[in-house]
Amino acid sequence: MPDEPAAPLPPGISEGIPPALRPTRPLRLPRQLTEADLTAHLLELAAPNTHCHEATCFLGAGAYDHYVPAVVEAIADGLPPVAIEPRSPPELLQLVFDLQLYWQELSGLGAALAPLPDGPHALVEAVRMAARATGRREVVFARSMHPGWRQIAQTLSRGIVATREVGYHGGITRPADLARALSPEVACVVVEHPNYFGCLEDVASLAEATHSAGALFVVKADPISLGALRSPGELGADIAVADAQPLGSPLAYGGGSLGLLACAGSLCEAARHWRVVEREGRLEPRGDSWAPVLACRVARPVLYLAAVGGEGLERAAFRSAALARDAHDAITRLEGFEPRFRAPFLKEFVVETMLEPQEVAEALLESNILGALPLRQDYPEMENCLLVAATEKRTADDIELLRHTLE
Repeated sequence: MPDEPAAPLPPGISEGIPPALRPTRPLRLPRQLTEADLTAHLLELAAPNTHCHEATCFLGAGAYDHYVPAVVEAIADGLPPVAIEPRSPPELLQLVFDLQLYWQELSGLGAALAPLPDGPHALVEAVRMAARATGRREVVFARSMHPGWRQIAQTLSRGIVATREVGYHGGITRPADLARALSPEVACVVVEHPNYFGCLEDVASLAEATHSAGALFVVKADPISLGALRSPGELGADIAVADAQPLGSPLAYGGGSLGLLACAGSLCEAARHWRVVEREGRLEPRGDSWAPVLACRVARPVLYLAAVGGEGLERAAFRSAALARDAHDAITRLEGFEPRFRAPFLKEFVVETMLEPQEVAEALLESNILGALPLRQDYPEMENCLLVAATEKRTADDIELLRHTLE
């Protein structure tokens, strides 16, 4: 679209901008468009993108292509785009109350706080809670956890806590390595289960090592996996965090993110920056702030869990695990592909290849397959490795297509 000189700013609007920072010539902005022309232009920009409705998805790494019941879509899409705030109507606060109860039950912990805008923000709040509760100022992250979550938590906690990392061996964090990384200044240890590589950590032993040093234990969980695995609370976690995207939200460039946080009841007083709905439809203040979240984002996990129930969640977890195992076996039987780790995994795994990982991913995309994810950028030591995920939506035919394309 041709640029047109922008109209001059109204008098006085630039008075607060230092003269040295003001533009010396008029801005050249695209011409104005009608609504119809703008819609057509956006569709044109979006046309080259590939999405899960037209491609087979074997991507994971924290965002998953799980099945979304039709009733969830029908109700959630009909909700107005309003944010839930302390003064919201009781029926919206009821959604928060219900989600708290669901996450409290899934996490196996004594209390759940109101949802946060996304999962990494829940982790940041967990780290700050641990620092306030213990009076300590160091945090140890397992390097096997999601690198993006680690980086966000480290950035947003800077100046509040110092952060360190403990490495992995064979795809998991060894309790002995963690014990050596602990000190009297460590407020909490953060571990992901299943971790970023899909491997199942020895959570109970890691929790024991953490508590022996007087620190709190934080687990980042996959909510779908809790249909098959013991809850974080049962395994010794003091705080559990998750992103609710797998619970009823399709992959939509982060649009389905919602942060979940649960903790031992004794830690609620350390949650100074959050609130909790303590009775149905009524907000009871806990903390000094409330970050608004969209009603449709809160409604989706509530509707999903109400629709599938405990039995449906269990089926989703076990079917994902079975299909991931089938995909793993199909890939690693091919020449040039080997398993990177021998540790047990749930719905995600890492393979090592003799080929260039980025070229493999691009070749899959040419065959309308989303996956797998090269790990070199976040883990330089795994320059020839790919991360592959399978959910209950995948089929035997999908796996055969993946195998045939790789072959």
